[in-house]
Amino acid sequence: MGVSNDSQETSDRFRASLDLPYPMVGDSSGKLLRAYAVRWPVLGVARRVSFVVGRDRKIRRAFHSEFDAEAHVTEACAFVSRIVSR
Repeated sequence: MGVSNDSQETSDRFRASLDLPYPMVGDSSGKLLRAYAVRWPVLGVARRVSFVVGRDRKIRRAFHSEFDAEAHVTEACAFVSRIVSR
């Protein structure tokens, strides 16, 4: 699932434009962003963070990479592949 501080309508359009295989949640109130502490403290904008959540609903790993989206995706996918193949 992806979360954005945009409206649900904007998040839905973003998902459709990239044909993403997962739902996007619009969090214009910022409640989820605050709960997961993913806002830049001074700027207040959302950071790029991916959480890998286990079947036990616990966060297994968090990936932070605001400046290198490609590395962010590569590292997160590699981690998921490793734990799935076990």
